[in-house]
Amino acid sequence: MQHFRKEEIPRPEYPRPQFVRENNWFNLNGIWGFTFDDNNNGLKKRWYKNESADKFDKKIIVPFCYQSRLSGIEDKTFHDIVWYRREFILPNSFRDKRILIHFGAVDYSCMVYLNGEYVGNHSGGYIGFSLDVTDFIRENNVLVLRVEDPSTSLEIPRGKQFWEEKIKNIFYPRVTGIWQTVWLEVVSSDHYLKNIKITPDIDNSEIILECEVHGIGFLNLFLSAIVKFENQNIATEEIKLDFLGKFGKKRGHKLVKEDFDVFSKWANTNPNRFKFKISIPKENLYLWDVKNPNLYDLLIKIYNKNTMEIYDQVKTYFGMRKISLSDIPEEDLNRIKKKEEFQSFNRQVLLNDKPIYQKLFLIQGYWPDGLYTAPSEEDIKLDIQYVKEFGFNGLRTHQKAFGPIFLYWCDKMGVLVWGEIGNAYEFSTKAQLRLINEFVEEIERDYNHPSIIVWVILNEGWGVPGADKDLRKADYTISLYYLMKSIDPSRLIIDDDGWWHTKTDLCTKHFYLLPKDLPENFKDEKTKNYPLQLVPNVYLKPYKYENEPIIYSEIGGYGFDLHNNIKRKWGYSIVKTSEEFLNKIIQLLKIFDERKAWVHGFCYTELYDIFQEINGLLTFDREPKFPPEMLKNELDKLFY
Repeated sequence: MQHFRKEEIPRPEYPRPQFVRENNWFNLNGIWGFTFDDNNNGLKKRWYKNESADKFDKKIIVPFCYQSRLSGIEDKTFHDIVWYRREFILPNSFRDKRILIHFGAVDYSCMVYLNGEYVGNHSGGYIGFSLDVTDFIRENNVLVLRVEDPSTSLEIPRGKQFWEEKIKNIFYPRVTGIWQTVWLEVVSSDHYLKNIKITPDIDNSEIILECEVHGIGFLNLFLSAIVKFENQNIATEEIKLDFLGKFGKKRGHKLVKEDFDVFSKWANTNPNRFKFKISIPKENLYLWDVKNPNLYDLLIKIYNKNTMEIYDQVKTYFGMRKISLSDIPEEDLNRIKKKEEFQSFNRQVLLNDKPIYQKLFLIQGYWPDGLYTAPSEEDIKLDIQYVKEFGFNGLRTHQKAFGPIFLYWCDKMGVLVWGEIGNAYEFSTKAQLRLINEFVEEIERDYNHPSIIVWVILNEGWGVPGADKDLRKADYTISLYYLMKSIDPSRLIIDDDGWWHTKTDLCTKHFYLLPKDLPENFKDEKTKNYPLQLVPNVYLKPYKYENEPIIYSEIGGYGFDLHNNIKRKWGYSIVKTSEEFLNKIIQLLKIFDERKAWVHGFCYTELYDIFQEINGLLTFDREPKFPPEMLKNELDKLFY
């Protein structure tokens, strides 16, 4: 059986920095058995049985997909079904306890077997899943996965993964199978914290905690929560958990009561999910923003107050920050009611009740050797650091749900994030459900990250082709806005980024035309549509601009091949020298600075090159095409 020293395990860091249980996890990254199943024989021949070890004729390095160089395979051809096999010995400290297995992300759908027995499945390539394998675990174990990833299907949320064998234009290699860490975790058989949602409220200087706890309550069972800032205790709260698992049990006065209507006696609430508040003393209220990314630590413990036995202990963190929109001035509201024309400027995005001009990079989450998977945590930190070094304050995670470690470093470094997911390209009930299910999972997983301020659902009408001629697709688009808003009302929601808006918190536009084609004033900005053969209309009929903040969420895209070694270059406008490249970017941003009274942010395409696409300010290997401080020095003079 394969054993690794910690330094030999690829991606050895703790994979879930927002929900840490120390010293009770076991990393399963490393060398696994692997095979292609192009004829779909594996299920029929039961390759998940221990005696089928000889079927796994290849070796793969997890967590890198087989298409990547770091996997040890680097095969870019179509293989829609693949199998993984891993033997491991259960650590002594894990035995006779509840065992969970976690998969950070597996693209696209998989079936999981342990010691020849089926233990669960999952669909969705971006968000991970967990399985309780306590009843199947042994001292010596064989873990097998069957993964199916339809190479050409346009009904799965595939994002930029191309459905043709050879990549081109703005599309890149496919990612099949495991691409984030696989790991075991031990928890108490009696009580453990399943998840926690943290909602900051800076107006009232408090946080709202929503907890879900596994187990049945008893008289001396308590949950304690300790808030710390820079290792100093700031606040504590304690909740008696005698109500767990008991419907109708009267809860303590500290818990937040849910409001029900006249039918409340039929409401079947979950007694293992509850909310409570923790007040942050005003003198200890430190806000999170891009210049001061203050983070609080939160330690949650479930324990028996009589015996002091600790059942579970989880460390997490949060930031006290608020995202909102400025109000419409009263005089403008009166003019709107009277349907009068008026020359005013639109609303602004507020961070902690102050206007924030968003200077974002488009980031697509590919690395030359690992594709979707960064070779190391240091590579992730480097990308985020470059955002700051170029003078930007945020990023749009484009057509991919980025992993928890990436978002953790955005939290730590003070970088704003627009969260997104890969879109499908066909409109069907199957495609709709797949997108909805996975995006909801993403919002739930990433809810606690203070860096995330916006959720982007669709991009440029992908997944709703012809929405300008089909009312069903407009209905679907607007329903997505309200669905995601109901799940996360604390953030801004963009229904369809770039054009074809219905209901949206931000009016976002994409602009790759000549700067002279930009609207000259706010009045033109509200009404101007470009020729449809160039850019579709900003809003779908009958929807229209409703004074949302305007942000150009894709601009630039100037292409420059620093070393002139890309054979088939792709960019929106190709330049030949570093000096020309830098000057074009500066001139474009100065033009947006002239419009900052009504355009409140931009997203530049993009931070780094990706394969044939040479729009980056960095090469694909993350080499700057000019000194980053040269752009930062100019940006620091612009905007607000």
